[in-house]
Amino acid sequence: MAQSDDAASVDIPVVIAGAGPVGLLTSILLSRQGIRNLVLEKRERINALPRARGINVRSVEILTNLDLGAKLASESLPPLWTQRFVYTETMAGEIVGVMPGNMASGTVAAFSPCDYRVAAQDRLDPMLYEKAITYPQAEVKFRHEVTGFTDHGDSIGVSVRAGDGAETTLRARYLIAADGGSSRLRDLAAIGEAYHQTYNSFVAAFFHADLSRYTGGREGALIWTLAPGVEGVFHPLDGKTAWAAHIQFNPQLENPDTWTPETVVERVRGMIGAPAAEKPDIDLHKHYSYTLTASVSECLRKGRFILAGDAAHRTLPYGGWGLNTGIHSAHNLGWKLGAVMRGEAPEALLDTYDSERRESALVNCAFGKVNAGHIAKLMMALRQSATPAERRTLIAASRQYGNWTGLDLGIHYDGTHGACAFVPDSVAAPAVENPVIDYVPHAKPGWRAPHFWVRTKANGHRVSTVELLDGGFVVLAGPEGQAWCDAARAIDRPPKVMGYRVAADGGLVPEHADFCTLYGVAPDGAVLVRPDGHVAFRAPKAVADPKAALASALDRALQRGH
Repeated sequence: MAQSDDAASVDIPVVIAGAGPVGLLTSILLSRQGIRNLVLEKRERINALPRARGINVRSVEILTNLDLGAKLASESLPPLWTQRFVYTETMAGEIVGVMPGNMASGTVAAFSPCDYRVAAQDRLDPMLYEKAITYPQAEVKFRHEVTGFTDHGDSIGVSVRAGDGAETTLRARYLIAADGGSSRLRDLAAIGEAYHQTYNSFVAAFFHADLSRYTGGREGALIWTLAPGVEGVFHPLDGKTAWAAHIQFNPQLENPDTWTPETVVERVRGMIGAPAAEKPDIDLHKHYSYTLTASVSECLRKGRFILAGDAAHRTLPYGGWGLNTGIHSAHNLGWKLGAVMRGEAPEALLDTYDSERRESALVNCAFGKVNAGHIAKLMMALRQSATPAERRTLIAASRQYGNWTGLDLGIHYDGTHGACAFVPDSVAAPAVENPVIDYVPHAKPGWRAPHFWVRTKANGHRVSTVELLDGGFVVLAGPEGQAWCDAARAIDRPPKVMGYRVAADGGLVPEHADFCTLYGVAPDGAVLVRPDGHVAFRAPKAVADPKAALASALDRALQRGH
């Protein structure tokens, strides 16, 4: 069994290398459990570049439960811009076609209390930083780089170099490397990649310009340009004057390292396609070249060293799953590391972080690869098509790109890559035509527990179960399942388990949902949900000893006895 936070002689329980979104989110998740942590960032300040920007519904649920939902909504791209993807010859030229997406407000209201958001990292990262430093358990230091580590078995020595060159060594319980896709710490740990593929190359350009005369009536979360020689995509960042342009180039024919700012501006103007006499003013802030890469590390944990974010896995941006995969990994890791550090679970629980999140990352990499193929085939077919009608048909057939509710809210673990923190059952998940697009809510163990609206008996407040199933273990029982709630309260070994009977006269009164049908249990059945909102155990009906059944399920979910 692991020691408590203060049992080991350490300087700080957890050191987090990297103050990107995943490092900061991990800090927040640990802080709200009372676990002291230190975030070390080699840069001088929080990221100011609008890199990733698509935040899927599950990620918004997680951030909303951290009281960041309203702020995120205020910083997001206006709804007019998030309803569709637009395909053009050039931004100012002919519209080739339009693909409605699932990002519009209210699209998934039946399945979640939250909407998809489009908020770039120059908005998200400062938001997470401001939240992280509100906790007395957290400290964030800039101009401090983790340069190495030594795992001592009962602790880990972390080598740190400050901006002035001073070097120190800290003793911690765990080191979390959230230091990006080119993680030096991952290399020092001799952790290789089980999956690695590279794809197209682009130059990213971030700029301000008034392009409203060209975008009226063609607002989209993405505006693709297809004309030969100006292939690329525009990302609106605020729906006004802030933009990112991703200019595709052939690395065998072009060397973007030789491009001057003027070269980049002219390439962007080519993508805009405005009449020569107009030549829109472009205030270029930053540009750089990159190659799309998808990778998954061969393991996410080695002793007291843990990988997170891009250091653990990178996915293609087609569908915006890179940032989201990192958010979900932090959410998975946070409660597990907390349970281990409180002595509620053995270190074997961290093995389930490794296996569950590698499984999910590989799924998301496959999704990105398929989407990349869709885009490549679509672009080629569009260029070869003869009529507007043919083009509209081609775009309509590419529906998966921009519609991914099944992958988003159907997030789950099958236990196919090792240990899992749930008790599997033999009931098959509902069959769907396309698991990326289509979502049928259900409560199979390992899956995100479905949302439904309830009113609490205590005060009559209306709340989503997504909010209730956050931060601790929770039992939801059917109308005749009071014995499960009593059993939850009777468990005398940490962690504490909350229990609610879902019924018209229960602790949770459902507004419209049929809880038993939705969760796949009889009126006297119940489910146990993990602190990250995934189902840990499902009892389809009453059992002779509900306390023993729950205790056994809790032990299996926490890997106790391993």
